[in-house]
Parts: sequence; structure tokens; C-alpha cells
Amino acid sequence: MRLGQDVLSDLDRALGSEWLIANGLGGSASGTATGAHTRSTHAHLVVAAPHGRLTTALLKLDERVVADGASFELGTDLRVGGAVRPAGHRLLEDFRLDPWPVWRYRTGEARLEKSLFLIHGHHAAAIGYRLLAGPETRVTVCPLLVSREPWAIQRETEGALPAVQGMPGRVRVETRPGSSLSLWHNGVFIPARAWQRQLFYKEDGAAGRETGEDALVVGYIEATLVPGSALHLIASTEEDLFRALANEDRLGATPPRTLAECTACLEAGERKRDAAWRRAVHAGATTTARDAAAAHARTGAATTGEGVTPARTGETAPGPAGVAPEAFDPTDELEPWIGPLAMALQMGLMRRGSRLALVSTLPRALEHGAEALRAVGALVAVRGFEAAREVLRGHAEYLNEGLAPETFDPEDGTPRFGDPAPALWLVIMSELYARRSHDLEFARESLYPALEQVMHFYRSGTRRGIRVDQDGLLATGEGDAASKRSDLNALWYYAQLAMAHLARALGRRESAAFYLAWAREHQQRVNESLWDQASGCLFRELREDGPVAGVDADQLFAIGLGPPLLPPDRAAQLLETIERALWTPLGLRPSPRSRQVTTLGWGTFAGAYLRVRGRSSEAETRVRGWLETLGRQLEVCGRVLLPEGFELEGEEDGLVPEGAAPVKARRRASSASRAGAIEKRARNDESAGPGAGELKLGPVSPAAPAELRARSAGEPVSIVAAADLLRAWVEELDHTRVPVGAASEGL
Repeated sequence: MRLGQDVLSDLDRALGSEWLIANGLGGSASGTATGAHTRSTHAHLVVAAPHGRLTTALLKLDERVVADGASFELGTDLRVGGAVRPAGHRLLEDFRLDPWPVWRYRTGEARLEKSLFLIHGHHAAAIGYRLLAGPETRVTVCPLLVSREPWAIQRETEGALPAVQGMPGRVRVETRPGSSLSLWHNGVFIPARAWQRQLFYKEDGAAGRETGEDALVVGYIEATLVPGSALHLIASTEEDLFRALANEDRLGATPPRTLAECTACLEAGERKRDAAWRRAVHAGATTTARDAAAAHARTGAATTGEGVTPARTGETAPGPAGVAPEAFDPTDELEPWIGPLAMALQMGLMRRGSRLALVSTLPRALEHGAEALRAVGALVAVRGFEAAREVLRGHAEYLNEGLAPETFDPEDGTPRFGDPAPALWLVIMSELYARRSHDLEFARESLYPALEQVMHFYRSGTRRGIRVDQDGLLATGEGDAASKRSDLNALWYYAQLAMAHLARALGRRESAAFYLAWAREHQQRVNESLWDQASGCLFRELREDGPVAGVDADQLFAIGLGPPLLPPDRAAQLLETIERALWTPLGLRPSPRSRQVTTLGWGTFAGAYLRVRGRSSEAETRVRGWLETLGRQLEVCGRVLLPEGFELEGEEDGLVPEGAAPVKARRRASSASRAGAIEKRARNDESAGPGAGELKLGPVSPAAPAELRARSAGEPVSIVAAADLLRAWVEELDHTRVPVGAASEGL
């Protein structure tokens, strides 16, 4: 992302341009391009307890500079009542993510740059102010402090001022008993006691949430700069931060003598880590894209998806017309989306005690077992095998009577069980990991015995009434609450197929034969009992009092994960029904008449569409057109990373009216009639490298629908939606037959 004065001078537009970076522990920093906060979750430093409980430690920094006798306020704060005070966005020349946020201001003849990055693996933020050019300038920084959960609001409390300890180069603030924030700096600290009152968070206000925050000011940090010099601050809740960094060899071979030298070492290390991740992702994605294209070519556009077969030794996927296969490199064609999607995936990986967790969204950073395990497919797609293995191990170790954790308590890390889906995703993704990584030893010793327990408990019965019933369908619940859901039965089918493949790979041929036979029998039962011919889709579920009709996005599992559970004619009907009732280029509606869409499932739908349509050039062009529309909407909303969803604005919302026309007729209708927007999920429960995260959009292709008028909704960053789209982008679209420069430049 890079924004100039054309955007930054328009406050409403610039406030919609949000950024977010994470520290690998569950903590984060986020805000807008203007520097103003529009959500209570925006902050310069949010820290996480070992099991995920979040606390906002440093709300933000407001700044004043004095140069040539003139004073300028750089901060931007929205106030209750509509005032903007101060209004430093008017002085902004440039904002970019590189890969963290960098602001450039012009104050008279002086040009000042502010940057902020998080120290990976620690709860610490490094903020710098460098004078690029101009006369000698005095910079005064005002830390605004809160100590609360990110979605709460702090109010002024008389007599509740914290203890402040000032010492050369450091300020320590005891924000509450047993909790402190340290500010290391290379300036001068001037103590004060004041409140910044009635800070207004626009997005929270629009959603009907409480706003009007009071932030505490305990003093100011001041320094005089000449061109090339900088004021540095490092904010952290860790008392022994620099000792820990030195023990990790992150401060250089020779101990640095100044805070500026420490910051330089840390910045270089963060850039090196970021570059290494991007190189590894691009290399892995290129290999997978070639293997996927070869598999598609071998099978004559047969279903692959989660079951992409690696190319045989010496086999190369066909290149575009006129280009020798061995000379074609899909890296450039992969680039438009892989940079920001892979960076979102990286930010979602974080340590929770001894486990490597994959969270669903940021900044809330909660784990949801089914979503985390579903996202492992993206790690496998970019050859992130070590991370995939750790995530799988972390869930397999907590299996209890065949169930994998539904989530973990953020207070103490206690696993919570109930949802049958996580264990099924664990089986499916474990087989995928073993097949792609060839790590059969780990599969044999650690995974297979645990997965057999899942299959045993589900077939014979376990907690929450989970069992294979007499009719062969997977059931949950008991008595009047008993249900046979179509999405769970689709996952049960693919889990049995996965066990058949894994057993065969491990030399357990008899077991493989049993699992394959059970899968085929289950496929027959599903088609006999769960197909709703009148609606052209599956029943949502079967209950004691009869089937529950209606289409939902999770029915895509029946055609989007591998060899379709449904025969070709039914697969085509289901796809057509979902496309007509739920699909928009921004994501999937939760119900046919919803004004909202969620981005999770975008990649699954695209993969299902390509499979069912035989991977034809027309289908490929159509999916790329949808990607263009999504990319343009992200640009309009000032986003680099996928939000949790969108909500359409205006009357032409693309809702399905009563008696909607068939899909073929709707395709001839105006593109505005197909626009969609997001269901905010009932559960209340960015950083890209140079170039990789910029919004670079070429001309609109004929396949791309017209611009949609929508606003982002839900959590600012959806890790699982990014993972779902990343896997589809790498594996499902054919990057070898599209010449570089001819592809849509989605993002």
C-alpha cells in the first residue's frame, strides 16, 4: 500500500485505509493512514498473555514539531461531536507499508518521517522519527496510554493515576498492579499528568458500539533533530527486553552503544525475516503451481484441489502458447495476489505456549479449530511444511475421545470441545501434509494412530451424540436435537478418503481398502438421503421431524475439496444454485437475501467452479474477472489484506428477488444486479513487502463485473479467508497457460 496527498487530504477516504502488523505472539499494532484511530482495537501496541488474552498497552503517540519558530501538530484525533483535533493529516505527504507503516510529513521547510514496527517474538514496538531535510527541528512526542481489552473503552478515573518512574533513557509506567509499560528513548522526558478526553472511534460508532475514550498522558519525550538524525522510542511490557534480545543474538555481534544502534539492528533483522518468508513462499508457490498444472493436464481437467498430485520426476507443466515449458516461470503471474495473502497467513501464525497456533482473524486473534485446520491447506500450498506440521501436531496432541479442540480458552489455554468438524479437518489436512511433504515418518508415528482414534470414535459413537447412525450418515446430538448435517457428512466422506490414501501410503493396504469401501458406501447414502432435487442443492440437515431445506455456503464442501461427493449432474446443479443464491465477486452471502457477504469461502467456491466447469478457459476467465472485482474493491476500501467481509452500500445490492431468474438469464443482466455484500459473523469472535502489497490494477477485463459500492465489515483482517484464497490462487488457477502481463492484476 502506498498513498499520496490525493488520498490523504481527503480525511474520510484516508480514514478507510487501514494497516495492521503482528508480532507472532498474538499481539499487534494497527491504525489508519492518517494516524487517527477509528476502532477501539487500533493501537500502537496490543500485547497478548501466553494463552491469548489481549491488552492494549500503548494507544498511540501524538507529536508536535517546532521548526523556524513555527509549531505544527502531526497527530490526528477524532473527537466526540465531530471535531478533528489535532488535524495533522493535512501535513502528510506520503503513507506506505514497507512492510510496516511509514508516514512522511512536511512542516514548512522540514520533512519528517515516522515509522513503526513490531519486534517479532516480543511484545515491543519500535517507533522512530527521522528528520529527512530542513532546518533544526524540535520534536515532542506525547504517549497516550490505556490499559484495557482492545474492544473496551477507558474512562477518566479521578485519583487513579499510575506510578511513573523516570530515569535516563527510560520511562516506566505501572499501568495497573503487576503490569507495566516501559518506554526506552534517546530524548528527554518531561513528566506531566493530563487526560486526552473524548476520543471518537468512527467505525465503532457506526456499528452502534460505545465510544468516547479518555487516554492518560504521563509526560512528553522531546529531542532536537538535524537532517539525518532521529528520535527513537521502544515501547514494551517486557522489563528485560534488551537482555532477552541480546541472548537471542538480535543486537549484533558487538553490543550496540546507543538506542539508535539497537533499533538499526532490530530493523535489519525484521527486514531480513520478512524477505526470507517472501522468498520461501514464492519458491514454494511456484513449485506447487507447476505440479498442479501438470496434474490438471494429466487428468484432462479432472478434479484435484486438495488432492493435487505432484508432478512426476522430470515432468513439467505446459507453458503458455509460444513459450517452451522449461522456460516458463509462473512466479510473475502468481505475484499479484500471493504477496498480501501470504503475509496475512504469516501474521496469523503465533505461539501459544508450546504450540504454534493459526488464528482466524486479527486483531482479535482467537483460535477456532475447524478454521485453523482448514487453513493448513494454504501452508501446504506454499510448501510451509514445518509450520503445517506444528499446527497439526498441536491439535492432534489435544484429541479427546476422537474430538479435536473447537477453541482454546484465552485465559488459561484450556481446550474446549464440542464441534465435530475440527477432527475431520485434522484427518483431511494430515493426509494432505503427508502426501505433499513425504514426511511419512511423522505421519506413521504421530498422526496415523491419533487419526485412527478419530475414525473409531466417530463410527462407534462419542460425546455430543456424534456417531455414524444406522442409515450410514454421520449424526450429532441426541433426542430432539439429533441432526445429520450435510456439511459434516461431506467432511466425513473426505476424511474416510483421506484415511484410505494415508493407510495405503503407510503400507496398511487392508485398512486402506476398508476406509475406501466405507467412503463409497457413505457417498451412496448421502446421495440417497441428503439430496434435495426440487431445490438443486443438499438439504441443510436431516432431523427427527424431517429434512431442513435451504442452501448454504458450507455445501460447497461436497464439490470443493476433492473428487466430488456428488455425481456430475448434481455437482453442476449445486454449483448453479449456490452461484445464483449466494455468490458475489466479494464472497458468499449467508442466505439468499442477505446484504452482507463473508470472504471466507471465496477460494473454495472458485475451486469448485473450476472443477465443475471442467477447468475450461471460459471458467478460468470468469474466476479471474471476479478476482479483479475483489481487488478493486480492496483498493476502494484502502485495504491490502482481506477483511472478514463486506457490506454493500446503496440500493443495487444484488439481492436475489422472489422468483429470481435462472443463472443463465442472470448472467445476461447488468453486472450491478449481481453485486453482493457481508454477513457479519455471529461469533464476536497487513503487512506486505515492497511491491508485493501495492494495489496495482490494470484495465478492467471483459469478465470483470462493474465496480461495487461496498464497505468492509467485521474484523479488519481475516487470516482464514486469506488462506482459503491463497490455496485456490496457487493450486486451482492455471498460471502456466497465462502469459505474464496478460493475467488480471487483481491486487
